[in-house]
Amino acid sequence: MTKFDRFFTPRTAQEREFLEYFDLMPARRIKTVLDKYKKPGPQGYGLPLILSRILKVKECILSDRSLVQALAKHRIYRVVCAIADHEIPAFNTYTTLRRRLGAQGFAQIHEVFVQFAEEYGLINPPIPGLPKNLKQGVILVADSTFLLTSASTHGEKLEGGEWLFSDPSATFGRPHPHHKFPVGHKAHSLRTVSGIPLVSLVSSASDHDVDWIFPLLQALARRYGELTFAYIILDRGYDSEDIHRGVFEEFGIIPIIIRKKTAYPEGFTPDGVPLCPGGLPMRRRLTDLQRKRTQWACQRQCIRQNQLRLFSCEHLESKSPYGYLSYTRFADGYRKFGPAQPDTGIYQKLKPLRTGIERAFGIVKQNRYRMENTNTYRGIENISIHVIEHDITLTLDIIYDYVKSGKLSPVLHIEY
Repeated sequence: MTKFDRFFTPRTAQEREFLEYFDLMPARRIKTVLDKYKKPGPQGYGLPLILSRILKVKECILSDRSLVQALAKHRIYRVVCAIADHEIPAFNTYTTLRRRLGAQGFAQIHEVFVQFAEEYGLINPPIPGLPKNLKQGVILVADSTFLLTSASTHGEKLEGGEWLFSDPSATFGRPHPHHKFPVGHKAHSLRTVSGIPLVSLVSSASDHDVDWIFPLLQALARRYGELTFAYIILDRGYDSEDIHRGVFEEFGIIPIIIRKKTAYPEGFTPDGVPLCPGGLPMRRRLTDLQRKRTQWACQRQCIRQNQLRLFSCEHLESKSPYGYLSYTRFADGYRKFGPAQPDTGIYQKLKPLRTGIERAFGIVKQNRYRMENTNTYRGIENISIHVIEHDITLTLDIIYDYVKSGKLSPVLHIEY
């Protein structure tokens, strides 16, 4: 039974599932957000409009006009959106809604769904096989999605060689596999490693992903101050000293960044492992995040490898069971000596998750309720709202899948 059954009797399994999906909606929490934006005037800019925006995404409805037509045609749509038969909104009502709430208001509604997912344990589900010394907290992944602009065919080449489009916020992007002339925007997102989107920011298509990692993390810290974030998995395009240092120093998050080729100084192996005075690789003993350093021990490898006669070492007489000790400090280079180097178990366990997530979300980004094809909006603000609406719907999808099947993640194979 759902709360809608007294208004609409489902005849098919698909209709029953549709009602159950909207029955899960945290309507009271959404209304709490909307009350902050309430102004004098006609009633109707509240919960029913937000529910119908989620319906638009869920049913891949192309435009606001088409949404109004669909509400008028299908009674089940009106029922789940709590819209009376004689109160179907005009299409320009949605323009008023977007102006009133703005991207900030829609982001606050998305926070409601993220908190809802947290209550189900979906933000940071336990992942089998990770090291026992894993820092506790949410594991993040950063990614971006190209969005073709509806104004891409209306460009004008200026005298300086630059192009001006009817949407001035749109620009040419990098070569795109689906578009000969990629003109539009980028949606930069932070999501949990389990697949739940947390923050999305929109830029012109010509912006580089690395320029948006800190704005994303700043928005994350503002919105979810009650959550602890432990790691962020990034591809090799982010492998720079500034990002390694900034992510850890400013946000307390350990970056797991797929590495480019790195040249270490004399006294280190090509993988960044320090050598003992005898020239043998040492072993990582512990990483002290508070003191921002890593301790290495020789553990008397020379004895184990029968190379004792090649040199004499004063540390053989040490009472310490670890023998010779040395330290590498983050301050000498976060990229080379930071908290999660490629030789660590944490790096080796978390790095493969990036590949799996990109592969899974590569399909999602192309077919995620046709987010690109249904983008009929112009301007950063409106397109940001469009992206956030898809984040809201995807978050509710993951919650609904968990409630129905117990599946903790759409991208990770977590079985218990």
